[in-house]
Amino acid sequence: MTKTVVTFQGASVYTERKEFEIEGVSNMRFNQFKSNYFKYPKVLCADVFCGTGTNDVRGEMIDGSPIRLLNGWSKANNQRVETTFWFSDVRQIACDVLERTIQDRFKIPIPVNAMAASDAINYLGEILLKDKNLFLLLILDPNGPKDFPKNETQDLLSSFSRRIDVIPYISATTINRCLGARNKAGYQLQGWLGQIENFDEGFVSSLISNGRQGWIRRPIDGDSQRWTMIPTFGCLKPRNGWDKQGYVEIDSHEGKEIVKYYCGGN
Repeated sequence: MTKTVVTFQGASVYTERKEFEIEGVSNMRFNQFKSNYFKYPKVLCADVFCGTGTNDVRGEMIDGSPIRLLNGWSKANNQRVETTFWFSDVRQIACDVLERTIQDRFKIPIPVNAMAASDAINYLGEILLKDKNLFLLLILDPNGPKDFPKNETQDLLSSFSRRIDVIPYISATTINRCLGARNKAGYQLQGWLGQIENFDEGFVSSLISNGRQGWIRRPIDGDSQRWTMIPTFGCLKPRNGWDKQGYVEIDSHEGKEIVKYYCGGN
C-alpha cells in the first residue's frame, strides 16, 4: 500500500533576501519593457503561488512576492505598455487577505483567484494563445502544501518560449531529500516537491530552451537547503550586473556545475 506524505515549504532566514531579489529582477524588467526594442504592447504579470502577500520570518512581517512584484512595477512607472496582474493561490483565505492588502496599499482593485497552480498555468496559456500581443512575466515561488506545475510550465514554454519570462525560486535540497526519501521508502509525495522530477535535465533545461536566456544564483555559504533563484527570459537580454549579484549563465560551465550542485552534488 502506498503511503502519502504532504510536504511544506515555509519561510526561512533567506526569505527576505528572496523577496528582495524578486522585486529587483521585476523592476529591472519593467524598466526594460519601456524600450522600443520590446515589441509587445501588453504585459501580464502572474504569481500562481501568491499567498497572503506577507511572510512571517522569526516574528518579523515582510512583503511576499506579489507585493514585491507590484512594488517593482510601481517604481518603474512604465507608461509605455499596458500592464495587468494575475494572482492565484490554492487557498481561498490567502486570496481574500491578499486582495485586501493590495487595495489598502496600492489603491487598485486586483482580483485574486482561488486556483491550483497547474490550473492557473493552463489558463495563462489560453490567454497567451488568444492574444499575440501579450507578454507574460511569471513568478514561481511555491510555499506550503501546493503542487508545483512542472509539466504545465514546460508545456507553456514549449508553445510560447519567446513570450515568457519565468522566475522560479526553490529549495533544491528539499526537493532532492524528499524525492530520495520517497524512492527509498516507497512513499508518494503529493506536495509540490514531488512534482519536480528530473530537475536538472528536465525543468531547468526547459527554462533556457529555444533561444531563451537564463541565470542561476551561486550557492550561498551556509545555506543547507540550497535555495536558488533561476531568472530566465524570453526576449531582450536583461541589463543587470549578474556576476556582481552572484549569478552565472545557466549554460556556462560554471552554471552547469551549479545545477549539479543544486541537484545533490558536492
